[in-house]
Amino acid sequence: MKVVLDIETVQAPREEWARLAGIDLVAMESCEGDSANDLFSHVDMQECMQKEDDLYERSSFDGTYSRIVCIGMLIFSPSMEPKAAVSWYGSNEQELLCQFWARLAEIHPTLFITHNGLGFDLPFIKKRSIVHRVKPSMEINLAKFRTEPVYDTMAVWSNWDMRGWIKLDILARALNVETKSGSGKQVAEMWAAGHRQEIAEYCLQDTYVTYACYNRMTFREPLTSQDILRSPQLIEIS
Repeated sequence: MKVVLDIETVQAPREEWARLAGIDLVAMESCEGDSANDLFSHVDMQECMQKEDDLYERSSFDGTYSRIVCIGMLIFSPSMEPKAAVSWYGSNEQELLCQFWARLAEIHPTLFITHNGLGFDLPFIKKRSIVHRVKPSMEINLAKFRTEPVYDTMAVWSNWDMRGWIKLDILARALNVETKSGSGKQVAEMWAAGHRQEIAEYCLQDTYVTYACYNRMTFREPLTSQDILRSPQLIEIS
C-alpha cells in the first residue's frame, strides 16, 4: 500500500512555550517596565523582546513545543488505485496518534508521499509520539537523497537543495493541478474559532494536492479531487 500524508498543527500558548524553553515571562515584563525611563535600556529590552517573539514564532514548526490537531491520509493500492481518505482531528493528541499508528499497522504502507514530510510532518509525528509515549507501529526511514520509503515532493523537486524549496500551492500551479484555498496559517484561526471539521477537510485537500503533484512528477495522470475525496472518513477525537 501507498499513502499520502499531511498534518496540521497549532502552536503552544506562549506561557507553555516559555515554560518549556526556560524563559521567565514575568521577569521579562518586569524588566520592560523598569527600563521604560532609560532610553538605552529600553532599546536593549526591545531587541530582547523581538528575539523572543522570533523564537516563539519559529517554535510553531517544532514538535517540542507545538502539537498535532489533524492527520490526513490518502490510502492507495500499490498501483495507485484509491482505497480510502481519512482525517483524524481533535484535541486528544495522544489518541489521535494511537489511531494513526494503528491504521498504519493494518495497511503496512511501503511508500509515504509527502510535501516536506522529511523535514516537517514525519519528524513532528515522531516527536509528538515520544512525548505521549505512543510507540510507533512501524519504523519509517527518514534518510534523505532517496525516494523510498518517503517520496518528498518538495525535496525531489528542488533536487535536495534548500535554495529551491517550494511551497505546495506554488508547485501545484507550476504543474497545472488543482490547488487548495487558504493557507496553513489559517489553521490556528480555525482551531481557535472551533472549526475543527473544516481543519480536517482542509488537511485532506492538502493530501490531494500532494497526491496530484506526485503523479505529475512521476508522469502519471492524477484523478480529480472529486474522485479521491468522494467519501472521506472524518474522525473526531476529543
